[in-house]
Amino acid sequence: MADYSIWMLEYSHCLTQPMGCIFYGQWNVGTRPFPYSYVYVEGEGHKILVDVGHDDESTNRVLSERYDVIDWQPPAAVLGKIGVRPEDIDTVVLTHVHYDHAGAARRFPNATFYLQEKDLSGAKWALENRHLFESIIGAIDPDDVRMLEELAEQGRLTLLGGDVELFPGFEIHLAEDTHTFGSQYVVVRTRDDEPWVVTGDNLYSYENAEGIGQDGVPVSIGFGGGSCWNTLTAIHDMHVTAGDSNRLVIAHEGATFERHPSRLYPDHLSVAELTLAPGVASRLA
Repeated sequence: MADYSIWMLEYSHCLTQPMGCIFYGQWNVGTRPFPYSYVYVEGEGHKILVDVGHDDESTNRVLSERYDVIDWQPPAAVLGKIGVRPEDIDTVVLTHVHYDHAGAARRFPNATFYLQEKDLSGAKWALENRHLFESIIGAIDPDDVRMLEELAEQGRLTLLGGDVELFPGFEIHLAEDTHTFGSQYVVVRTRDDEPWVVTGDNLYSYENAEGIGQDGVPVSIGFGGGSCWNTLTAIHDMHVTAGDSNRLVIAHEGATFERHPSRLYPDHLSVAELTLAPGVASRLA
């Protein structure tokens, strides 16, 4: 097993996210706050981000305004809360191409990126046929797709064709035809043999795995372009791998900041400290 520390960093949020987006079938039951976050993993000589958020100083701003996403902070400000700079990041795993997960990739000059080939090619195909798919591609920014293609041409983006162990104890898993064409999630296995699963958007809430009100009945997300059958299967697989739903790292789950040590900052955004490798001091002080 390996030594990894993990933090979840909120960089923006929507305060009135419809419940029907979070839970399939919950169409008329109001809203809840919905953080927008990415996950920082440090260990084994690497400084890694799982997703990078969106960039309100690019065309992404059109989408963040459309979805009432507010209080955006750039990566330098967000990562600075735990003593990290964007240029320190050597590895970025993009769970999928949606703007709020991939849009700020241009802000990490020294990173190598990893994305499933199916997700990039699928997004390009959907954009080329947007006359048919307009209603389900609202989170894809065409400028982001072009940026990712450029990163691939430069040799900075590796397009994957399935599962891979990228580093010791750091695994990438394909969840095909779920939230997007080639969504992926990350499993981080610590020295204490505690698997942490960074879920991407196949979960928006612990309750997708635990059941609404923890009733034990898993429920698919409400927003996505793929199969609910496959999404529920991926949710089950991630939950079983984690072993404990508290080790599901869900970028849009506000309860993360209640279940784990966290700090709310003056910019109205929070950081959760999920697990620390032996000898690593807390960065919440």
